[in-house]
Amino acid sequence: MRILILGGTGFLSSALTEAALAAGHAVTILTRGQRPSPWGLSVRCLVADRSDVEGFRAAVAGKSFDAVWDAICYTPEHARQNVDTFAGNVERLVMISTDFVYSPRVRRVPAGEDTPRDAPTAYGRNKAAAEDILLAASDQLPVTILRPPHIVGAGSLLGTGSLQGRDASLPARLKREEPIVLLDGGTLLIQPADKRDIAGACLAVQNSAATVGRAYNMMGPEAVTTRRYYEIIAEALGVSLQVVSLPSDVYLAAYPDRASFACHRAYSTEALARDAGFQSSIPLEKSLREMLTWLEAHPPDNADASASEMERELIDLLREREERARALLR
Repeated sequence: MRILILGGTGFLSSALTEAALAAGHAVTILTRGQRPSPWGLSVRCLVADRSDVEGFRAAVAGKSFDAVWDAICYTPEHARQNVDTFAGNVERLVMISTDFVYSPRVRRVPAGEDTPRDAPTAYGRNKAAAEDILLAASDQLPVTILRPPHIVGAGSLLGTGSLQGRDASLPARLKREEPIVLLDGGTLLIQPADKRDIAGACLAVQNSAATVGRAYNMMGPEAVTTRRYYEIIAEALGVSLQVVSLPSDVYLAAYPDRASFACHRAYSTEALARDAGFQSSIPLEKSLREMLTWLEAHPPDNADASASEMERELIDLLREREERARALLR
């Protein structure tokens, strides 16, 4: 099969490229050319910026593809571009969306694909609008949408459900046994997906007629608390995890646009298993350990940074509050 991957060299999209190659497909990637392709002549490279509508169209003109995997569809304009360019010309388009399309206020555990889409962020709203455009055109452009959550795997930073989020200095902070500020003490559920499992899901859905015109949760094989996520990292480093709890309502009063991080993110994947026969298989611990190994070999900027003055004051305040509460309960 001839597959065009929009993206192709980024954190997630490079995993899509590798999976498509390993499955024996003829792969073309379309990128802005800012990263070199590590695959040499095994992958055909097209250079274009999708914000340049005419340049994008010219880059793919005259070329035939059986499927398109879009890892960089962020806006309604990107979705319309896909319809205008690929409708009637490809057998399947797979869009990588996000669980951020869902409302953080109305959620059962595990959440299904019928969870209301009421995103609190422009990112989530734009992804939802892009989904709607593609699904409405699925009679002309057969589309399947995957909604991954927090994505893990070598090549990215660690951290979620905390004051810092993805944090370049997290391994160093843990090694120094500095406290980590976790929302609600780390009791929120998350279900991270390894980028290689997401790539596997792309392969599975494109071969299933039942997935046309559908959107699916694409999650990892296990839901854990955010505290357990950080415990796994600390255990791999051989240190003790120190946690300070920040109530999520206090956090959201300061950062209302971050509501998608301050809720349970555990989902049902029954629909994807039923329609595509796919289930994620890469354990979270394996992914996190691989990320640590990669970060040790590729230290990011600010890898040794310490907590800011604001964070230190917040930690002192939260600890004092916890101590006073414990004293009252004795």
